[in-house]
Amino acid sequence: MKFINPLKPKIMGILKRKTCSISGKRFKANSENFYANASASDGLHPYHKSFDNFRRSTGANVAQCRKLVNLINA
Repeated sequence: MKFINPLKPKIMGILKRKTCSISGKRFKANSENFYANASASDGLHPYHKSFDNFRRSTGANVAQCRKLVNLINA
């Protein structure tokens, strides 16, 4: 049986999250949610993959996508 010191509890790791600059929602900061971007400080693109794919497929710019997301969330 392992003894756990109550004065020094095990600290859980902090989950890194990133805010999508189109939707304003927070997601796990990993390559499943964001594309890689070598020039970014954290190595990830600022848009969530699903919002970026929607933007690319519709030909809309970021401002138009933000406006649409805001209308949907209002």
